[in-house]
Amino acid sequence: MKTQPRVLAVLIGALFVTPVWAEQAPVKSTEVGTISIVGEGDRLGNGQMVQEDSPKARSSVTRAKIDKERSTASPYQLIDLLPGVNTTDIDGTGTSGGTLSIRGFNSDQLGFTVNGAPVNDSGSFAVYPQEYVDSENLCEVFVTQGSTDTNAPHVGATGGNVGLVSCGPLDTRRLRLSQTVGQREMSKTFVRFDTGRFFDDRAALFISGSKTGVDKWRGYGSARRDHVDAGGELKIGQGSKLSFSLLYNDMLNNNYAYVTQAQYNKTGRYTDFSNVWTKNPTPVAGTAQAGKYDSAYYNLALNPFRNLLLTTKGEFALSSTLKMNVEPYYWYGYGTGGTQENTLKESGFLDRTTGKTNAGKDLNGDGDKLDTLLVYRGSLTETRRPGATLSFAWQPLDNHHVLAGVWGERANHRQTAPATTIGADGQSNDPWLKNGLITRPDGSLYQNRDWQTYTKVIQPFVQDSIDLMGDKLNVQFGVRYADVKRDFTNYANEGSYQFRDYSVSKSWTETLPSFGARYMITPKLQTFVNVAKNFRVPGNYSYGSLLDKSGNLLAAPDLKAETSINTDLGMRYHGEMLSVSGSVYNIDFKDRLAKAYLPDVALSMDYNVGKVKTRGLELEAGTAPFAGFSFYGSYSYTRAEIQDDMPVKAADGTATTISTAGKLMPNTPKNMFGASIQYAKGAFYATLKGKYSAGVYSTLANDEQVGGYTSWDFATGYRLPDMMAFKNPTLRLNVSNLFNKEFLFLNAGSGSAITTNATGLNAQSPNYYIGAPRFTSLSFSVDL
Repeated sequence: MKTQPRVLAVLIGALFVTPVWAEQAPVKSTEVGTISIVGEGDRLGNGQMVQEDSPKARSSVTRAKIDKERSTASPYQLIDLLPGVNTTDIDGTGTSGGTLSIRGFNSDQLGFTVNGAPVNDSGSFAVYPQEYVDSENLCEVFVTQGSTDTNAPHVGATGGNVGLVSCGPLDTRRLRLSQTVGQREMSKTFVRFDTGRFFDDRAALFISGSKTGVDKWRGYGSARRDHVDAGGELKIGQGSKLSFSLLYNDMLNNNYAYVTQAQYNKTGRYTDFSNVWTKNPTPVAGTAQAGKYDSAYYNLALNPFRNLLLTTKGEFALSSTLKMNVEPYYWYGYGTGGTQENTLKESGFLDRTTGKTNAGKDLNGDGDKLDTLLVYRGSLTETRRPGATLSFAWQPLDNHHVLAGVWGERANHRQTAPATTIGADGQSNDPWLKNGLITRPDGSLYQNRDWQTYTKVIQPFVQDSIDLMGDKLNVQFGVRYADVKRDFTNYANEGSYQFRDYSVSKSWTETLPSFGARYMITPKLQTFVNVAKNFRVPGNYSYGSLLDKSGNLLAAPDLKAETSINTDLGMRYHGEMLSVSGSVYNIDFKDRLAKAYLPDVALSMDYNVGKVKTRGLELEAGTAPFAGFSFYGSYSYTRAEIQDDMPVKAADGTATTISTAGKLMPNTPKNMFGASIQYAKGAFYATLKGKYSAGVYSTLANDEQVGGYTSWDFATGYRLPDMMAFKNPTLRLNVSNLFNKEFLFLNAGSGSAITTNATGLNAQSPNYYIGAPRFTSLSFSVDL
């Protein structure tokens, strides 16, 4: 449908020339963080804009937008129309994750917070959006494109920040019940109870729970998720209060297979894991049997994961001009993922006395140690991550605001790869890899990976904000100093060339200044400029393959942290009926990390490989309702150009390069359009939204690409009259990918692991996910 991008462009263009209608009466505002959401948020851009006043590029979606999305929507789906945001969802429902990049930076190069606490993986900085929240409890999702905030708790963010803010407890008692059903046996049951104010109106609590399930749209299997959220606050008098939020998530998903272009062209849209379990061969004494598979069995490609996040906050008014905030948090995560069907040789166990993988054990009971068996083996991760931010807000003068503090954390990141047996029915002994695990002949656990990483961070910060010229001009100066230390240990294991203990200790320090200014040209028109330095330390996986095939310990790569300097120049117009925001930006990104294969030692290692220069334009506009109609539109232009060739090695170990200088960064659409139109009158609303993403390159050498596509979603709802004790009974219908568009999108889990080249020296084929087809669901909610 080649005309679809033009349709979106015309719609967005119309927004930017929409006249300003007559003023309407002011509406009530509520505060979320430091921004103001007008009314219920529906008053501007269908809940996808707020009246932003910060001196940097920033976009938000509010409760009004979130409330109209499917109840299972992930944070990625909620921000899909915001400028600079390139996001896709694996299954259309939000239950299986997806991909995200902003201004050409991958999700593991972006900071991600939930109620102020960092939730990126502490080792790799990966993001798993399906794990964090129930959308029914979200009040805001914001994006700071290009720059993190001065007090942001990140050491892995070169490309900006995404923040999730939960709704706090209500002032009045309420029980909300919600049920969603849909295609593919989809079901989500959600219950939330708010106590209302008690204890002399000083305290309030809420707790919610949900149970979700949906079948995969291709292949076999399903996604299952149980989730609990809770929160509360206690006012302790004289402007001070305590609050907390808690989330717990338990999920077990069958994964979707990714494909190469060649596989997709051969087998089509519904390509996935096999539904046939090949079984292990019948044991025969004295004969070597070998279990083999052509394609992994679907029920041995799982994503079981449990995580908990507790955030607390104490706000203390020390004087009329000085406030102190104490914000401790604790993150716990446990689980595995990927494809767990693997082979294990009975003769390949680690002998810890000799340091060789030549010990034998009879696994199938046939009396010999000659066989190779299919086992369930996963890359298991367990993380314990306490941290805290202490900050002081001081106002020495009426126009002078100082924020100073320190953030610190100590992450304990344990990564192993144990194995367990598989039954004749293709079911593993324990998909969580806790019980019935395979042991070595000496009784210790078999491990195909055995890593321990401690990451310690201390990051003091200070920011000075000054209002001048009768508050027309606001100037902000900020600086943070990051001190990061990683202690990595590889314990001898059965993994490829991993049969020796070794340890690596690395430290990075970086001074990260920022400057921002906002000037009010008129009460409705403002301009802003922002310059900020960001950085990202190397992931712990950079030190996980340092033994060659002879057991020699290679020198740990002396990796620099990635850094970027982001400069924004923008303008905003906030009228009664129309708001428009736009910015042009430049990003100088250097010491980019990438992975290169070393054929002489048969290892892949990370390297700092050069610079990327990114320039772009972002626009967004939203209207207040007029005659029942309201609009939102965004446009993004991004050109991210690689500045250096990629160093590689030939099969004989000779150093050479692959031509990447002047090429565009993969998975970075040059043009994106997004738009939504909503009609709402009384108890009824209907929304149509569309997103066009231009084609992208899939490799650093730009020798493979996928085409652009446009996808449309539709939502409608109706609030029924109250009936006795039943209040706000509401029906909602959601349809995603309305016209059943078929497309591929790049599996770009890590910015440093993007494929270098698809043809030529050391070529590899990029992997893709297949866009989900049309999906329809219906929700009903009621308050008691």
